[in-house]
Amino acid sequence: MKEGLDILFALQQKDDQLKEIEAVIKDIPARIKELEDERDSRSDMIEKAKKKLQDNGEERKKLEREIVSLRDKIAKYKEQMKKVTTNKEFQGFSNEIKFEEANIVAVEEKIIEKMIDSDEIMGGIRDAESEFKKIADSYNQQIKDMLSNLEYHKNKLAEETRNKKELRARVDPKLLKAYDNLFVKKAGKVVSYVHSDFCGVCNIKIR
Repeated sequence: MKEGLDILFALQQKDDQLKEIEAVIKDIPARIKELEDERDSRSDMIEKAKKKLQDNGEERKKLEREIVSLRDKIAKYKEQMKKVTTNKEFQGFSNEIKFEEANIVAVEEKIIEKMIDSDEIMGGIRDAESEFKKIADSYNQQIKDMLSNLEYHKNKLAEETRNKKELRARVDPKLLKAYDNLFVKKAGKVVSYVHSDFCGVCNIKIR
């Protein structure tokens, strides 16, 4: 009887070990996904900066088109000035030309601001890309290590499952049936040593 219980306790330990290995195997993919998400979120920051740079370029083109439109208006005013017959009309066109020339200066200043912003964005992108490469290398190495760890535990699970099968073959069929029934009912905890009148699992004193 004692030998049978010893084998059952060994089987219990094997089941506990398998449960721990299965928990690790289940946990690793989730941890890998977290690392991938963290890594990719850094990449998203770079993409957002590139989008900002692209938007900056589009805004500059829009401002440049605005300058072309203003110069066209000035050219038309100058053509119309050649046909005026009164000083009042001439002065009116002169004021319009000065107004549009002032608008051109204001737009040109906006373009310069956009160019300065563009240089800053490009510098930020270069720094971010350099930093991301270091970070990505670190994340990728961690992911590689976890994948290796996952493969190790899968192989370990297969090995210990075979060992468990050998142990079960040594258990008396009646004891094994009782063990399996209790295993389901007791959430996998069937056999435990008693230490100083206390259960080794639940730590309750046994009468």
